[in-house]
Amino acid sequence: MNALEQEIINKFNELDEDAQQRVRAHISKTPQSGSSTFDYETWASDVEAIRRRMGANAETQAVDVVGILRGIRDGEDE
Repeated sequence: MNALEQEIINKFNELDEDAQQRVRAHISKTPQSGSSTFDYETWASDVEAIRRRMGANAETQAVDVVGILRGIRDGEDE
């Protein structure tokens, strides 16, 4: 255990019981390193739905990304 971990444990022990419960609840909601809650199937479905909507919209215009970036770089307002 490194010094930071020990300091966190010491500070945690200084908290009252309610505060400790809130910290535990927060930590339990935080994804662990290496774990993933990303749902590829849902993401792919959402992307496909957006693609279909864009294709169905005949008035869809191309965005000049380079022009936008140049405007930002040069400090131009839209």
